[in-house]
Amino acid sequence: MFRNYLTVALRNIIRHKLYSFINIAGLAVGLACVIFVILFVRDELSYDKWISDTENLYRLELTILVPDRAPMAMAMVPYMVPETMRDEIPGISGQTRLHMEGMTLSAGDRQFSEYVDVVDPGFFTLIRLPFVMGDPATVFRNPQSLVLTQSAARKYFGDANPMGRVLQTVRSNCAQTDTVCQHTMISLTVTGVIRDLPHNTQLSGDIFLPNTSIVDTMGQEIKHMWLANNGWGFIRLAPGVTPDSVMARINPILDRYVTPELKKFGVSGISGSAVYKMHMTRFDRVHLDGAKYSFNQTPPGSWTTVYGVAAIGLLILLVACFNFMNLSTARAALRAREIALRKTMGAALRQVMAQFLGEAVLMALLALVLAFAMVEILLPAFGGFLQRPIGFDYAHDWPLFLSLIGLAVVAGLISGFYPALVLSGFRPATTLRTNSAGQVGSGLLRNVLVVLQFAVSIGLGISAAVVFGQINYARNIDLGFRHDNVVTMGTGRMTNEQREAFVRALRSYPGIVSVGESDRVPFQLGQNLTLFQVPGQSTSATLNGIRIDPDFPRVYGIKVVAGRAFSESRADDRLHSLGGETDPQNAGKNILLNVAGARRLGFSPQEAIGKTVLYNKSPVRIVGVLADAKVQGARQPVQPSAYMYIPTDWMQLHARLRPDMVPQTLAFIDKTWRFFSPSVSIDRDFLDASYAKFYAADERQGIMFAAFVGLAILIACLGLFGLAAFTAGRRTKEIGIRKVFGAQTRNVILLLLWQFSIPVLIANAIAWPLAWYYLQGWLESYAYRISLNPFYFIGAGLVALVIAWVTIAGHAIAVARANPIKALRYE
Repeated sequence: MFRNYLTVALRNIIRHKLYSFINIAGLAVGLACVIFVILFVRDELSYDKWISDTENLYRLELTILVPDRAPMAMAMVPYMVPETMRDEIPGISGQTRLHMEGMTLSAGDRQFSEYVDVVDPGFFTLIRLPFVMGDPATVFRNPQSLVLTQSAARKYFGDANPMGRVLQTVRSNCAQTDTVCQHTMISLTVTGVIRDLPHNTQLSGDIFLPNTSIVDTMGQEIKHMWLANNGWGFIRLAPGVTPDSVMARINPILDRYVTPELKKFGVSGISGSAVYKMHMTRFDRVHLDGAKYSFNQTPPGSWTTVYGVAAIGLLILLVACFNFMNLSTARAALRAREIALRKTMGAALRQVMAQFLGEAVLMALLALVLAFAMVEILLPAFGGFLQRPIGFDYAHDWPLFLSLIGLAVVAGLISGFYPALVLSGFRPATTLRTNSAGQVGSGLLRNVLVVLQFAVSIGLGISAAVVFGQINYARNIDLGFRHDNVVTMGTGRMTNEQREAFVRALRSYPGIVSVGESDRVPFQLGQNLTLFQVPGQSTSATLNGIRIDPDFPRVYGIKVVAGRAFSESRADDRLHSLGGETDPQNAGKNILLNVAGARRLGFSPQEAIGKTVLYNKSPVRIVGVLADAKVQGARQPVQPSAYMYIPTDWMQLHARLRPDMVPQTLAFIDKTWRFFSPSVSIDRDFLDASYAKFYAADERQGIMFAAFVGLAILIACLGLFGLAAFTAGRRTKEIGIRKVFGAQTRNVILLLLWQFSIPVLIANAIAWPLAWYYLQGWLESYAYRISLNPFYFIGAGLVALVIAWVTIAGHAIAVARANPIKALRYE
């Protein structure tokens, strides 16, 4: 019996090549899409699962609650938090910390500018990364030690054994006047090698250094500040201890240590626990659960993306199944005599159903084979698109392989159940007498399935259009400053005198238009919250304090809206210090605000000029208001900010280059740097590169939507093509009679086009509100965003309608132009 069923199924597939191709190709595309979705979702869920013993390991996070500002959720915490929690809260069995520092490492005469992960000596006993060489418990027994990944070891030492080899760097935490200390080279010995970290981890380092080393650049004063969030903290809970029980004990600690520091900065009457809210996220869930926190070590994932992609994959598979149902029920009449004869010869209902369900499963399995072939061809491009290695090893991933076979079988059963039910319900006597099955299946069901297919396609099309529209808007929005042809660089270990001489040399070169200095680079996350108070008002306002020199606005083309900018020739433009505590030498000095900062203090830009405000209780005067600079792009609103000129210990330089002299100018900068700072390699970047990263994830999401749109429309069009061919053939007599009674070819074509337009129009009515609801929420993640213009919805609907017309036009024209005599003779 099985052999008979298989033979009949194969004969039908071969005999009806067009319909078989449409069914198999549609299911194959749907299954291939589902495979890609499963691989993506599996990868997102795999982050840090490969690290052993992480069940009781948690990352600490912090939300800062500042009056008159939105809460700031951060993945970084004060350096003392993990250690203090371990010492004062029962149930915490271990803690470790990590912060990143830029260093120049030398291997012989070769210099490397690197970011180094500085960690507690017990880091590897808490976070158990796989070691190739060395003992995790003792690798940092000597403070001047390094642990490298395998790729970093090859980079420095080639194929030689790295254990015991030495890298050098300059000593840290030297006084500005101690040039001997600043140029002292410290040898760091390699004491361990770990496997290269895979992409699916929240960690990002290749080089690990203990925080007990004398090359750790973070000073003890900063490490003990509770108002400085400067590292990532991890704790391990003892078995049976819950995160809630730990968090219940944290507020007294925050009150004891944070409140006194708040008072130092002039904030009184508020407790530390009212400003800081601590959180814990399980280590192997940070990638997805930690997306709401800024300052993650690596770009986080998103549960919304995971659920959205999974839902889209399921929808596309359902669209393919709908195709199968539509075409199978529509073509059922062609097999009416076969089914009637089988039932006449004694075939039971369940046997007929089993035959057609078997045929559906066979076609689904053939589609799965084709889907695997498509995945093999497209997988490298898919991994390149996601910028991560996505693989599918049939032997190693055999559970997934078997699951996909099961999914194909289920898809075949779902696709074939209703057609099998319809086909098995034919009455033999009626069918053999009339040689027809009559009305086959439910025409309403077929129309509903077509509507659902196009609703999915139109919804995805609207989403893709809006995503690309928002990205284009964000890229072309007026940021309030220019970021093209700007190179940023740190000042390394230069003294103030060396830095000033370096800046003078840069300004003298014809390829450099201007050079400015500041304490940070635009686009870098982070805020230096400072308190300002308008005299006579009882409340203070927090502004983002930014240190700049007089040339900084000129480098970035930031306009002066009111008043004037800083001037090098005016001594009262220079503040004495940041004024953590009241600094009387700041009294009478000048500051600048941005427009948002002036509004925060209750002034218009013009009203702010000449006003005196209190900066940490010292009176300072507002002499200028700069235009708002959207340094965080379209994602975040402009931060109310105060600009201060404090010409000591600058950290960042900004140089605007002439676009026609970029190569020679970069060579000059590098040569001049080596003259002033031979022991530290230059670390410079084009700001445009940082800006481009802002929207890379959104662009990938837009491309992914576009790909899904293409797949959904392709599958829908395959089904519509097959259905149109069958429907046109079934209406041959009707069309012949219409033409005999005078209907023109144009009228017949319009009739057929209108018949297939109705489901598309209904699909628009379903897709539009659903797409609006989803996209409204997505756009809210942007502070500056496009509106949901009706053009996106109408455009997607019209495109779907045109695609439907093009798909069925060939059949409609061929039938409409046919000779009516032949059509009537056919019947």
